[in-house]
Amino acid sequence: AASGFLYLSGAFVTAHRDEIERLVKAEADRAREDNPTARLIAWEANPEGPLVVTTTTEHLAERLGRALEKAYDGDVRFDFSHENKLARVYWHRD
Repeated sequence: AASGFLYLSGAFVTAHRDEIERLVKAEADRAREDNPTARLIAWEANPEGPLVVTTTTEHLAERLGRALEKAYDGDVRFDFSHENKLARVYWHRD
């Protein structure tokens, strides 16, 4: 079951899609060394909206948001629901 959602939006995402995907996949691979249950579940590209990356753990979504911010700046926002062990991370850069 998904516990993390990472929403990537803005012109930068469209222009640098391949580079961003490589960064996210590399960071997810590193996270899996610390926690074997931390995995990417799905990439959903919505032409009208953000790219949505679904993760197995809330920590992985948070880690990916921080990695994107560190690599590319942009604006990152974290929305945690502690009862449900759910994280929604929004990263945007125009």
